[in-house]
This record gives sequence, structure tokens and C-alpha cells, in this order.
Amino acid sequence: MAIVKMKKFKLFALEKDRKSLLKELQKFSYVHFVKTKEEDKSLKDIEFNQDMTAIKEKSQKVKWMLNYFLKLFPKDTKKEIDESSVKETLFSLLEQQASKYDFSNDYENLANISREMDSNKEEIANLETYRKELSKWLNIKESLGNLKAFNTAKFFLGTVAKKNFEPLKDNLRNFDHTYIEEISDESSQVNIMLLTSNTEEKKLKNELKTYSFTEVNFDFDTSFTEEYEKTKSREEELKKANEKLKGKAEKLMKLIPKLLIQKEYLDNALMRETVVSNFKATDTVNVIEGYIPKDMEEEFKRIINKNSNKSNYLEITEVNKDDEEVPILLKNSGITGLFASITQMYALPKYNEIDPTAILSIFYWIFFGMMVADFAYGLILFIISGLALIFGKFDENKKKFLKFFFVLSFSTMIWGLLYGSAFGDLIKLPTQVLDSSKDFMTILKLSIIFGAVHLVMGLAIKAYILIKNGHFMDAVYDVFLWYLTLTSLILLILAGKLEFTSLTKNILLACTLVGMLGIVAFGARDAETIVGRIGGGLYSLYGITSYIGDFVSYLRLMALGLAGGFIAVAINIIVKMLVSGGILGIILGAIVFAFGQSFNIFLSFLSAYVHTSRLMYVEFFSKFYEGGGKAFKKFRV
Repeated sequence: MAIVKMKKFKLFALEKDRKSLLKELQKFSYVHFVKTKEEDKSLKDIEFNQDMTAIKEKSQKVKWMLNYFLKLFPKDTKKEIDESSVKETLFSLLEQQASKYDFSNDYENLANISREMDSNKEEIANLETYRKELSKWLNIKESLGNLKAFNTAKFFLGTVAKKNFEPLKDNLRNFDHTYIEEISDESSQVNIMLLTSNTEEKKLKNELKTYSFTEVNFDFDTSFTEEYEKTKSREEELKKANEKLKGKAEKLMKLIPKLLIQKEYLDNALMRETVVSNFKATDTVNVIEGYIPKDMEEEFKRIINKNSNKSNYLEITEVNKDDEEVPILLKNSGITGLFASITQMYALPKYNEIDPTAILSIFYWIFFGMMVADFAYGLILFIISGLALIFGKFDENKKKFLKFFFVLSFSTMIWGLLYGSAFGDLIKLPTQVLDSSKDFMTILKLSIIFGAVHLVMGLAIKAYILIKNGHFMDAVYDVFLWYLTLTSLILLILAGKLEFTSLTKNILLACTLVGMLGIVAFGARDAETIVGRIGGGLYSLYGITSYIGDFVSYLRLMALGLAGGFIAVAINIIVKMLVSGGILGIILGAIVFAFGQSFNIFLSFLSAYVHTSRLMYVEFFSKFYEGGGKAFKKFRV
């Protein structure tokens, strides 16, 4: 991985050439437009025209059609989209094919189908609610027309709270010509029917108010059973109508390849219309600014001149490496490119930095494997990611992610062989070099050594960046003095074990003091006062404590590997105990083993992914990497 070198351009092109020029540049792809900063008052911003509105409207319609097919027929539509070759269609052919198909009639047909289906669904929902209400009164067998037809009596339906029903019923015994019947009850209320004479109607209504009676009215004259069946029939009728409409929509699915071409074509057109908001213009000339990759300069010039018959003025200049506006385009290469997502998840590098992905990929690969360190787990990751890559259909980003874990599976298997571990202690491998149950100190030292190499490499990269950008003395102050201080101090601490002579110890002590004094003197060299410089220098020297924390952080290389191994061993112990209990124990043991080991595999890989990333971001990147670069936005098809 590397940062692609950029050049900046300013182009004065004729207004009449703009549309054809943008088409050609879209085929070219590698143009990053920026807002034109020309301050000439005769220049104005280009406003969006009616074309933009029409394209947006068409684009929304096409996307709605595709989304509607996805909603009705998710599997078939997704299959059609996945198998579509629209992404491989040449730009010129795409435009030709799009111009031959007017989708407006098909859009209207599908929109009508959608409206009818939605209307039917709404009516079905209303009918379901209505039928639910009717079901409460099905015990009334007589038709409502007959019940409402009495000349000297009145008929009521309604509800009261359950707690009020018995008191109401008792009270109505005082009425001579009133009849009450419970039709059905629910959780908190009772549905009742009342029949009363004309003479007692007013008195009854006043009485019902005191019991919070709610009257229910229905506007049909048939029986509840007939109305219920009629509603049910209507619902079935609507469902059949929707099935027919769905069948009509299914026949329109043959349009999906054409719609995908339209979508791509309209997206391209929309991009061309949108990008002009960056330009400035007079009545006849557009002023366009942006960036292109340095190695594509000649091709870019050829496209500009061919399109406008050299009726343009093009100015291409070198970029300032410290300019934060320069867009970042990373060049992918081989296996290291698979680790680009780790770098980009943190931040893109600035133009005057380096892309750390190549170095990061080596350490990430080693550290991830060491944190899992189980051959069987690595083999499972190898098989799953490998099969997914062979048989699965994924977009480019998902493929890269699978390849990333496929590559990490090898590191996991190698460390598993070194630890002699497969599902913990279930299978002891003859390749064992380190025994996790005995060689704690060896693994701890190995973790510290890896950490030291990692930190040294981080400081070395910082020195390289400073020297590359012409700051040689800054590299001495900010890197070499730290190398001198830390190396001398570590060797002094280990002097007893390494049996150094007094002279060697004195030399190391002198080197430590020189390094520390250098850090104090030059750690805050930009301070305006002596006091500020010394104070800032002492604070810089205090940063030595952070290196202690950094070294301790690398113990997670040992801790996570051992933790995953010990959890696997604990699962195996439980399984062995269960298996000794007969057939039931064997079945339970198999379940515990499958679930326990699966959970430990998931936990081990998740922990390794997160903590390896943390070592990169906190310990490694903090030594040299600032990040914050802006991505190169391709003006692409």
C-alpha cells in the first residue's frame, strides 16, 4: 500500500463542451473535483437547472420500482440484481441501452398495481378490525332488522365495565318492562343487550349513564352471523385480487435488467449534474479545479484536448505536500491491501505521511494468531472463509473482508502448532514448542520482545517521515534521543542479569543522562520562553511513563492466548465428566462441547480482532501516525 502522488489542475473550458467533457471524465474516473476558489467577481456559481430536477425525478422512480420488486419478491429480485452484468457494461453501451427504453408506462402500471394493493390491504385491515367487533355479538341469532322493528319497545347494544355489570343487573330488577342479557365478556368489560318499553326508555337511559354504559350501533339489518360471513367473503375476495395484482407485478420483473441499466445511467447523469456546483463560470466559460493522480497526467491532458479540440486552457501544478486539502488515494497491492480497512477504520493518512498498512499487516498477522493460538480454531476459520469465497456471491468489500480472515487463519494455525493446541488440550500436537500451562515466563518475554520491536518500528517510521519531509534535526530530537534514553535505561535495568562491567554501566548511565537531558532541552523547542521550554521538556520526559504502559499493553498477546486456551480446557473437563455418565451424558457432552467451543471460537476471534486493532491504534500509531486525510472521491461511472 502506498499514497498515490497527486497533481492539482485548473481548467478553463467552454460552456458548450461541459456535458461531453464530464462524460469523458466520468469514463476516466480518476478526477477529484474541489470548489473553485477563483475570486474574480465576473465569475458566478453554476445553478442547478431543470435537467437536474427531471433526472432526480426519473432516478427516484426507477429506484422505487426496484425497491418495490425487492419488497414483493425479495429472493428473486436479489438474484436478478446479483446476476446482472450492468456493472461490467461499457459506458457507451450503457447510454445506448438506456436511451432505447422509456420506463414511464411500466412505472405507471407498477404504481397502479401498488396503489390497488395498498388500498386492498387497508380495507382488509379495516375488515379484520370490524370482524373482531362482530365476533363479540355472534350469540345474537336474530337479525338486527327484526330487533329494531318493534313499535312499543326499544333495543340497545353496548358495553359496561365488568365490575358494574352485576350492580346494574340487580338495579334493573326494579324495572317492570326491561330485559338485560350478557352476550359475551372480555378481560375488563361485558357486552350486553337491553330491551325496554317506550315508557321506560328515558328512565333506563338515565340509569345506564350512572354505570358508564357505552352504546354500540351497527348499520346493517341482517344477523351478526350473516354480516360476519359477508365480511369474511369480502376479505377473501380482496386477498385473491391482491394475488392477481402480485401476479401482474411478477410479469413485470423481466424489466429488472433494463431498470438496472436505467438506474446506473441516471446515477451517472445525476453525478455529472451535481458536480457542477463546484465550478465557477462566465456566460461562455467554466472554471474547474481538482486533483488527478500524477501518473495519469498525460491521459488526462489527452482527454481534455480531444474533447474541446484544444479550445481550453489547462494548468497542472505540483501539490504542496503539507497541504491538508490534497485528497488521499491508496494504491492496493496483494495481501497487504487486505489490511487497508484496519488503517482506514482509524483514519486515512495525510499526504505528507506514509501509508502504514504494509508494516501494520505484518504485525497484525502475527499478533492476531498469537492471541487465538489454536490450530483447530484456525482450521475452522480457514474452511469457513475459504468455502464462503468459493461458493458465496459477495460484493468486493465483503470479499476483501473474507480474504482478510482467510489470511489470518494461517497465523492462527501456525501459533496453534507452536502451542501444540487444538480445541485446547483435546488434541496434543507433536509440533508443540511452547506449553501454555508451564512456559508462562517464556511467552511473557516473547510478548515483551514483540512489543519492543513494534514500538521501535513505530519510532523508526516517525524518523523516516521527518527526514523525508526535510526535518532531519527533528528526527534526532524526537526519535534518536528516545532510542538512546530507552535503550540505555532498559540495559541498565538488566545490567545485573547480563553481568555488565562497571565501565559498561557507567557508559550506559551517561547515555541515559544525555538522552534525558536532550529530551528536556529539545522536547519543547518551539516554546517562546526558557521557562516554557524547560517546563515543556520536563513534561516530554514524563512521557517515559507512557512507554511503561505500552510495554505492559503487549502482555495481552500472552493473556488472550492463554485465556482462550484455558477456557477450551475447562470446556473439555466438563465434557469428560459428562461423557462418563452413560448415553445421556455423551449426548449432553456433545452439546456442551459444540456450544462451548463455538462460543469460545467466537470470543477468541472477536477479542483478537479488537485487541490487535487496539495495539495498532494506541501503541503503534501514537508514535508516528496523525491521520486525518481526505479521501479521493472518484468522479466515476
